[in-house]
Order: sequence, then structure tokens, then C-alpha cells
Amino acid sequence: MESIPPSGEPYSWGSLLTLTLPQVDPAAWAWPTALLLLFFVSSLAITAALAAFQRFLATAQNNAGLKMAAHVQHLSQAPERVILAGAFLNSTLHLLLALSVFKLLTHVLAPGAAHQWLALLGIALGLAAVLLAARLLSAAWGRKQQSQHQPALLPVIQVISTLGAPFVAVFLPLQRMMGRTREAFGTPSATEELSQSLDHAPSAPASPEEKGLLKAIVNFSSITVRQIMRARVDIIAFNRRMPFPALLKQVHNWGYSRVPVYSDGLDKIDGVLYVKDLLPHLNAPADFTWQNLIRTPYFVPESKKIDELLREFQERRVHMAIVVNEYGDTTGLLTLEDVIEEIVGEIHDELDDEEDRYYTQLDEHTFLFEGRTSLHDFCKIVDPPAELLKEIRGEVESLAGLMLRLFSRIPHTGEEMQLGPYIFKIEAADSKKIKKVRVHQIVPHPNNEED
Repeated sequence: MESIPPSGEPYSWGSLLTLTLPQVDPAAWAWPTALLLLFFVSSLAITAALAAFQRFLATAQNNAGLKMAAHVQHLSQAPERVILAGAFLNSTLHLLLALSVFKLLTHVLAPGAAHQWLALLGIALGLAAVLLAARLLSAAWGRKQQSQHQPALLPVIQVISTLGAPFVAVFLPLQRMMGRTREAFGTPSATEELSQSLDHAPSAPASPEEKGLLKAIVNFSSITVRQIMRARVDIIAFNRRMPFPALLKQVHNWGYSRVPVYSDGLDKIDGVLYVKDLLPHLNAPADFTWQNLIRTPYFVPESKKIDELLREFQERRVHMAIVVNEYGDTTGLLTLEDVIEEIVGEIHDELDDEEDRYYTQLDEHTFLFEGRTSLHDFCKIVDPPAELLKEIRGEVESLAGLMLRLFSRIPHTGEEMQLGPYIFKIEAADSKKIKKVRVHQIVPHPNNEED
């Protein structure tokens, strides 16, 4: 039975609107409106600042002053922390936006109105509209600031990092643990998704070199020491019982500035010899006790992230770390140069020999790799699809290990194996070791869809 107002006339849409929108004191909804605008603008600023920061990371070395470059360098040491802090603040602002809209509409659309369902519908639609507008405008403005490259927004990043620091301290370890869980279930992590988005992004705002640098920075915090270390079999170390003349000869032959020193094999490393410490003693007698110059070694686990290692290198003022496994055995060695190369690429100086390079590019789609090449370095050069090696990663660490996994035995020279669009050919091997592998990528012919 329809309710009839005292006038005797049925409700019209005009009377419904009059009942649902009562007269409200402007002061009652002025402050929710002000907060709504404040939270909305703040969300836009955070999104735009993060986009400008990512763009600036790729171009700071080319067109920024030393002061700004240093500021970016400080922030870029832990980009994962900045991104997580920005996500936390943006989520908080969206929640505050929703509460502000709810508060505003409960004043305008009085809950005590005759048709309360219409008021609730208005509140729901208002919330959805404002949150959708905030999301779309934030994304659009962020892309605009990223393409226009606005360094003026970078100070906002420092504010974001500071305000979100408590949240990051609590949830970053959880995020990394979740990342390992996601990887186990085959779910792409946020780092992988962002890295893939850089590949498919328009090339106009940034050059391929800039994209490569930005991609390296994004992936930096997800790389472990084990992925980039020099393997145990490739470590050059000196026996502490070596006579001083023999030591000088070895230093001259190898040309390294820092060399581990062991007493009873590589699992008993006593320290690191800095060659610069030998310079004042070049004319010392043959019985000179050079062992007194050995410095304390710095040991790190295989699982340590290289962004953490970089900070520890800076704090300890050391340039070399000895990598050990859970049993305390030496598994590899890592230097500051190795860590920096993960961002800027290979660094070659006048002392580097061609033999030190672990690969040679024979043509556009063919490479000749050393078997000892790490799987991480192989992927940086060849850039295979992420899903191609997803099941193998973590089980093998080198290209030779990948070959052993594919063949299920030690292959002979000349044998081939195909994996996806790549043909692996063993170029050199003996009964114990795979020495060289040729990798050729099969490129489909544009006129042959089946190929």
C-alpha cells in the first residue's frame, strides 16, 4: 500500500528529492569538502612525484647537476622502499577520501529522510565516482609528469619516504617473503610486472639506454649475492705461507688490487691483502713478514640482497666480500664493482683482457658463452622470455648447470639441445666440465607464420 502524504497527493520525484535533500547548514559540510579536496590533491601529487622520480632516475646522469644527482642517488639506493611508501600513503589517502565523501553525503543526503534507500544509493554512487576519478586522474597526471620530467617534484619523494618509513620497516620483510611465495606459485611479483611494463612502454619519453638503466634499478633490490658472485672455482687467492718474493711475482701476474689469503684451503680464508699496502715494502728483504698486512675479511651469506650489501660496503668502507653457505664453506667472492655493474653494465678498464669476458657475440642472434657464465648474466645478455627459465631458476646458477639440467648428463662437444627459441651447442667440454656453449636464437621469418 503506497504511503500518501498529508496533502493527499502521491509522492513525485520532486517531492522525493525534497525529502531526501533537506536544508543543511553550509558549515556542516564545508570541512568535509575541504578535506576531500586536500586528500584528492595529495593523491595526485604522490602519484605524479613517483612517476617523475622514476623518469629522473634514468636521466639524472645526463642532464642533472651534482647536487640533484646526489639526492637521487641517495633515494635510488632503495627504490623498493620509496615505491612501497608511496603505495601505502596513496592507499591511506584513498581511504580518507572515501570517509570524507561518506561524511559529506550523509550531511547532504540525510539518513533520516523518508526514502532512506535513495540516500544510501546516492552515498554509494558518490563514493564510487570520487574514488574512480582519483584513480584515473592520478594515473593520467603521473604519466604526464613522467614524460615531461619535472625535477621540482622530487622533494616530495623525500616526504613520501619519511612519512612511509614506519610502514615500510614493518611490511618490507613481509613483502619480500610474499615475493618468494608468489614466485613459488608462479605469480609475477611487482618488480617483474614493473619491469615488463617498461619493455612495453612507448619509446618516445625514454631512449632504450634510459629504459635499460631504469629496469636495472627496478630489479636491483631483488638480486641476491649468489646470482652475481664469482664462483669458488674462479677465485684467485694466495697461500699465507707463500714467501715474499713469490707473492710479489703473483701480484704482478694477476694484477688484482685485492686478493683473499687462505691458510688451509679456500674454506679457511684468513683475510684480504690490499696490494696498495705492499707498495711501501717493494724493496723489503725476502724474509719480510707480509702476513702482517692482511686485513680482516668480510663474510656474507649467499641469500643477501645486493642492495643491502651495497649499503654495508659503504658503511664498512670495504670493496670485497667473501660469500659463504649455510655450513660456512666459501662458495664465491663479490666486489663493489660487481654490484655497480648490475646498474650501469659492464665496466672495463685498461687492465682487463679479452679473455676475462665471459661471452662473445658472433652475429645478431648468436653468442659464444663460457660455461661458467652465471645464469643471471646470461639472461642479461640474451634476454629470454621470463617463463622460459622460471622452473629452473634457483636450481642452477650457471650456463653449464643449465646444460647439465637439459641433457641430464655431461654432454660431449658438438651436441645440441633446443629450449624454446634457442639452440644450445656444446663447443668445448671434457669428462668433468662444460667449457664453452654456443647459443643461437631462432628468429621467425616474417613471411612464414608457421616458423
